[in-house]
Amino acid sequence: LAEARSPLSPRELECLSLAFQGMTARESGELLACSERTVNFHLSNAMTKLRVDNKLAAIQRACWFGLI
Repeated sequence: LAEARSPLSPRELECLSLAFQGMTARESGELLACSERTVNFHLSNAMTKLRVDNKLAAIQRACWFGLI
């Protein structure tokens, strides 16, 4: 249900989930076969959509919403 109502794209959720696991943007990029900059772009979009101003707050809010 949470995923059906999620304002986040699948890639944004994926990047947040990897950040939640403690991976850096570089490590996430290697795993997702994209650049570090692309991962940071997705995280930035997720932060905007979740109305927070940092990655930790985005992870907390995504957990609170049941997205990750």
